[in-house]
Amino acid sequence: MATPYHETTPSERTFIHNTLTQHQAFKLHKFSLDFSYGALEDAVANVQIQHYIEFAISRQVQILSVSTELIFEEFENYYVLPNVFYSHDNVPSLEQVSLKCFLFNTNPPCDRPFASLKALCFFNCVIDDGTLKGLLSNFPVLESLTIVFCHRLLNFKASWCKSMRLKHLVVRGMDNPGFNLEIDSSSLSSFKVHGNSVISVSSLSSIAEATVFRHRYYPYVKNFDTRTWLRNLAHVKKFGVSSWFSELLAREYEVSNNGWKIFENLKVFAWFGPLETECNLIALIDFLVHCPSLEKIEIDFRFSFSEEAGEHRPPFALERPFVENNGDGQPTVGFLDNVKKIIVHHFFGYKSEIEFIKHLMQKAVVLETLSLTYHRLELGPEYVSWGYTSCPPKELVQEKIFSLSTASSNVHISFHDTYHKLGF
Repeated sequence: MATPYHETTPSERTFIHNTLTQHQAFKLHKFSLDFSYGALEDAVANVQIQHYIEFAISRQVQILSVSTELIFEEFENYYVLPNVFYSHDNVPSLEQVSLKCFLFNTNPPCDRPFASLKALCFFNCVIDDGTLKGLLSNFPVLESLTIVFCHRLLNFKASWCKSMRLKHLVVRGMDNPGFNLEIDSSSLSSFKVHGNSVISVSSLSSIAEATVFRHRYYPYVKNFDTRTWLRNLAHVKKFGVSSWFSELLAREYEVSNNGWKIFENLKVFAWFGPLETECNLIALIDFLVHCPSLEKIEIDFRFSFSEEAGEHRPPFALERPFVENNGDGQPTVGFLDNVKKIIVHHFFGYKSEIEFIKHLMQKAVVLETLSLTYHRLELGPEYVSWGYTSCPPKELVQEKIFSLSTASSNVHISFHDTYHKLGF
């Protein structure tokens, strides 16, 4: 049962109420509520929300999703999650729960364990450290936990979850001042972190996949040692990063004249652009050629167009011969010995992007597939006045890509294209 109303009127809420009252089934597979702030302005609406949640749980619902959409409101005005969510006799039936824009009371009455709950998502909720820690002790079989844009959290440890089945952790948008994140659960097989929170990662052999997206590399953050937790991920098989990583690699060259050569088990590398300088490009290529097990590279240039503004950061092309540095000032030659597939998303055809692809193709000696999606942007007068440039024509870009030299004689290039207008 779903209620996809974003501006529900009193008459619509009455209709929903009457419909649920007449519902005779003893069990529900899924129940979803999506209410806007306008639907919660009066006490009657608040009572109805509680009634809806109680209705769903009383029907032994397995998948429960509740969103109250309190946009631009103070935390104190968020709807308080009713106690029935914690204490109803049918709580053990819940398998998946997603809650958006709720205020959690401190130390809620968790009378029954969520014995079947496997997936949990908190989005834009207000919850403190102690309350979250207490809740997570009541999910004995939890496998997936997602925390997005939550408020009042200052610390979070994955080990707060007492489930030994916790495999997947996602933490996004947790830029609360002073927020600390510890990845320390021995059962985890993957985690994704999007944001600039202070991270620490224990040395966990169970983690096979890690994704860390940050706005940029911060070399001087107090009590935040990027090098340490990166070394603790050296065994992963899939690693996803954004531009901060190439900034880190470039700085390592600048400071120690050396690179990172410890990801010996890495099979899939995912990188979210753009490349800001040619130093970043050189450092990133050098990192890749020192990943001996690497088989697949996935690239996303989604924000390259904003980096190509002429007055802010001119597009670059490497004019001098491209070499890596082995740490003693002597150029060395490295190859991507096992890379068979390269996938490129949101390719705009800028010079810096073409340079990246060109050098990958010159290094990948057994490459079989280059799959590239050209994302052509046509920019309106306002964007042009800000210094942005429209993407080159598809035919020109396609010709450029197909003319690139390759180290592999068996590579197949798959060229797709999409078209977008901005500022018209």
